[in-house]
Order: sequence, then structure tokens, then C-alpha cells
Amino acid sequence: KASFKKTQLCFYSIPEYEAWKESQANHKSWKIKYYKGLGTSTSQEAKEYFSDMQKHKIPFKYCGPQDDEAITLAFSKKKVDERKEWLTNFMNNRRQRKEHNLPEDYLYGKSTKFLSYNDFVNKELVLFSNSDNERSIPCLVDGLKPGQRKVLFCCFKRNDKREVKVAQLAGSVAEMSAYHHGEMSLMMTIINLAQDFVGSNNLNLLQPLGQFGTRLHGGKDSASPRYIFTML
Repeated sequence: KASFKKTQLCFYSIPEYEAWKESQANHKSWKIKYYKGLGTSTSQEAKEYFSDMQKHKIPFKYCGPQDDEAITLAFSKKKVDERKEWLTNFMNNRRQRKEHNLPEDYLYGKSTKFLSYNDFVNKELVLFSNSDNERSIPCLVDGLKPGQRKVLFCCFKRNDKREVKVAQLAGSVAEMSAYHHGEMSLMMTIINLAQDFVGSNNLNLLQPLGQFGTRLHGGKDSASPRYIFTML
């Protein structure tokens, strides 16, 4: 949701928000709030949603064999190679759209009355699968994942001259870097960046000031994030 003075705009997908952001010269003046789940909404917002159920309730509609093929592609254990091709095609299509200054294709519009399973798989589920890869596979350039990069960004921004508790640093990263996932996984990211036993990092980017795990247990035996400290 984007808010500016008394104006509020709701977006139901990341590409829809990104397209609006590109077209808005003063987007930095707007207050942006990311809604992780239903619990993020206030009671007043819930009343607004339920007062217009026809707008917020979008049923699925079966549109034929292409829907069956889409579901099989997304979930069948036998379709691993096809899924790789599916994701590659998505990335190529997105790159071409950017090169031609075209907005990304997204699923929900203000006039959407129903969804086909094929559209859901190819426009919404593919976003999740691609984001999952981006979060899980290190970048070829620097070997970092987005979560690790956000930790380093916040460490440089904080410029701490003294050690900081891992749990406190995780809270700071979540606040400063638009991190939309659990803080526990962020704490584990920080711990992994600081581990220096054989087989962990070629070069630990953070200092392990405390018990950050051992080679014997693959780093899983680290102390609680509340008890250990780190710094650049």
C-alpha cells in the first residue's frame, strides 16, 4: 500500500507496484507499507475489505486442458526440466520487456473477475519460484545472496565501532533494508557470514565474537543469537 497525505493506493502484486513506482516521479514522498499477510491489516482495513467482497474475492475458473498442463508443470516431480525451461523463459521475457520499456505482466487488475489456473501458474506462481531462486542461489559476481547483501549494507550504514549482538543486528537489518521474511532466518544468515571454521567461508565477512558453531556439526551448534556478538 502506498500513502501520500490523504491518498491511498493498493497494489496486489510486486510487478503492479513496480510499474506504478517507475511512472511516479515523486515516489520517495509516498509512505510504502508491505503487507506480509492478513495479520498486517488493521481492523479498519479488514472492514473495508469485507465491505466490498466482490472486488476482493476472485474465483478460479477451469478453462480447459491448458489448466491441467499448467498444474502438472508446476507440481509434478517428473517435470523438473520443463520447470527449468519455464523459469528461463520467464526471465528472458522479463529482460526483453525491460529493454523495450514495457511494464511487467501481472495477474490482478482492477477489472479482474476470475482467474484461470494457467494464468495463475504462469503469472503469479512463476514470480514465487523465481524469487525463491534469487534468494537461494548465490550471485555469480560476488557469491552473495540478497539476504547476505542486505546484512552487509546495514553493517556499512551503521558503521559500528564496537561489537553488536546478532539478534539486535538482525532487527536493524529487517528495519532498514525492506527484508520481508522471518528475523530468525536473518539471524542464521548473520551467523553463517561470521563462521570461520574449515568448510564454512573462504573469508568470513563478519567477526565471530562468541560461539558461532563448529566444523563437527556444520555450524548448527552455534549459541543463541541473543548471546553472541559480531561486527565488520
